[in-house]
Amino acid sequence: MASNNAVLYLRSSKDRSDVSIDAQRRELQTLAKTKELQIVGEFSDVVVSGKNENRPGFQDLLSQLKNSRRTWQFILMYDTSRLARNQYIAHVFRHECKKQGVEAFFVMTPDLDGIAGIIMPAILHAVDEMHSFVSKEKGLAGMAENVRRGFRAGGRAPYGYQLDIIDTGAIREGEAVTKSRLMLDKSKSALVAKYLKGRAAQIPRTELARRIGLDVTGSTLVCLEWNALTYAGHTVWNVHNERVGGKYAGGVKRRPREEWQMQRDTHPALITEAEAEAILARLAINPHIGQRAASYSYLLSGLLVDPLGNKWQGDRDGEGNGTFYRAPGKGRRVIAEKLDSRVITQVVRDLRSKEFAKGLSDEAHRCAGKNSTETALEKSRSRLAAIDKKMNRYAEMAVEAASPRVFYDKIAELEKQRAEIESALAVLEQASAERNAWAAMTEPEAVKMLAGLADTIEGPDGERPDPERMKDMLVGFIDKIKLNPSDLSAAIHYRIQVPTGVWMASPGGFEPPYSP
Repeated sequence: MASNNAVLYLRSSKDRSDVSIDAQRRELQTLAKTKELQIVGEFSDVVVSGKNENRPGFQDLLSQLKNSRRTWQFILMYDTSRLARNQYIAHVFRHECKKQGVEAFFVMTPDLDGIAGIIMPAILHAVDEMHSFVSKEKGLAGMAENVRRGFRAGGRAPYGYQLDIIDTGAIREGEAVTKSRLMLDKSKSALVAKYLKGRAAQIPRTELARRIGLDVTGSTLVCLEWNALTYAGHTVWNVHNERVGGKYAGGVKRRPREEWQMQRDTHPALITEAEAEAILARLAINPHIGQRAASYSYLLSGLLVDPLGNKWQGDRDGEGNGTFYRAPGKGRRVIAEKLDSRVITQVVRDLRSKEFAKGLSDEAHRCAGKNSTETALEKSRSRLAAIDKKMNRYAEMAVEAASPRVFYDKIAELEKQRAEIESALAVLEQASAERNAWAAMTEPEAVKMLAGLADTIEGPDGERPDPERMKDMLVGFIDKIKLNPSDLSAAIHYRIQVPTGVWMASPGGFEPPYSP
């Protein structure tokens, strides 16, 4: 087997034009040259989720990995999320690589050894899974429940409405939890109603707006029309496609109409449902109206809150003056690009701080107790031994039996059980190793590991990861960023989840960002 042969694994879950695959391939070719490796093969999955292992390219890679006649011993990937957004799959894969003597390298992850080399991949896999499952599944479930109860799924009030903030009586992290419903904005709702009724009657857009005195931009008028069902008194969600790198999946902003979800009669209506459907029917004739993809990805959306926990919102200037974050309500704006850059700079600075590393090391030691996975490991190993014993016994009985088929079936069934236990055992062994590494972590090791995270954020040669990956990283180990609208003072609250149960929450203030 050639000692410097490598294969590539490429995966894109949303980019149907394969641009992302091409970009990954270029980066991996550069990585191969840097490490003096010869690329001899490629495995890829295009528009396939990383949340499960049933991917054709990935399964082919696994099959070749276990083949004793393969001619390579290195696997190159762009980042850990390409491998999987499921820690179980990632752990089993890493275990199989170790067993087969194969090493994996990632473009966006620095090469680390020792304790840092054990912990770093685990943190990144946790980041990948947290973003995929917590941010999406839990977020969608929460929005769905809010919608079913007649509350808003989030976001600003549509033009012509205001948010009616409702105190739920619940307290989270010492702060009141609020929800919102739509109420009429008496200064604007009448004009909006006239405009939409006119559009339902097919009066030209610009002429109608001028006639009734509705002084807004053309793009805002189109948005009003796309929200026709909202103006008919219904809460509608799951309308927009996900965004990747500032662009909507498939290049289309809105999902097919049959995928929209709607809760009826949740707030005062300005038009009838029949009028709303007439407006949407007109838009359907030219579905690209108002479909322009956003040119900027808001890295801090979902993380940025005011001192009361209310979320700042991304705000795109309809006149082309830029992209901003806007404080809750009608608060002040902050230039999005400048704030994103300032936060990333501060995160890197914090991760390279010796004080932060010492705090992480001390907290890990404080929480490290008995390794609870050891008992589970012993049980799994005992089960494997018992299965092996049964399989041997059935094999002996099959040799002596006149009709051995029944024993072969028993052996096949036990083989399936054995494979499942082996996979679970690989995860337990990895978790045990990670937990032991955290317990043994010294302050210099913490410095090394956190520096590795900082290097991952900054990217090789100072080229930061694409916006999608950068947001994954930030969501993975930042709980929230408190930004005060009054003076723009800010503090980052970190979280690093580890097997010992440690959650670092270390707010660090930084200089106010520039505001227009």
